[in-house]
Amino acid sequence: MNQVNARHEIIREWRSLPKELRQTDEQAAAFAMQIKDKYKFSSDSADRYQTVKDWLLRYLSITRGLERNAEGEGKMSGNEKSTDPGLSAAERKTLRSREAEESIAEHESAQKAFHENRERLREERLSREAAAGPMLYPAPELPDDTPSRTSDLLPGYGRHSMPRA
Repeated sequence: MNQVNARHEIIREWRSLPKELRQTDEQAAAFAMQIKDKYKFSSDSADRYQTVKDWLLRYLSITRGLERNAEGEGKMSGNEKSTDPGLSAAERKTLRSREAEESIAEHESAQKAFHENRERLREERLSREAAAGPMLYPAPELPDDTPSRTSDLLPGYGRHSMPRA
């Protein structure tokens, strides 16, 4: 059995216990000790008891967060993800809602920081430009022998040299 399926089944068994038998960390530790060998799964940790206990304690923290906020908005605290196996549909929905709110808040915060930085840089640029004075580019010098009028360039196109009809 893979680790995800084992976790799902262990949490399912944990949830099947009466509520008064699954409320404390000590109860979770005792349950982990009882069930650690029932499901064979591969684990990064050599200690299956510790792995199962961690799963149960994390699940407990999630459910405690839901119970505390049941009357409120249903927000939870912690590092839970809506994709975690072993969560009920209501818990997943609450987590998705919280994740969406956090994502929106993070995006708005990044946008605000970007605009503030852009305005700060703009103000710095404008103050530098004001201190340096207007930016004038000198016109290229014309040689003295350059004609200033078209009539000087093209003989016969002067004001009086037009043919009369």
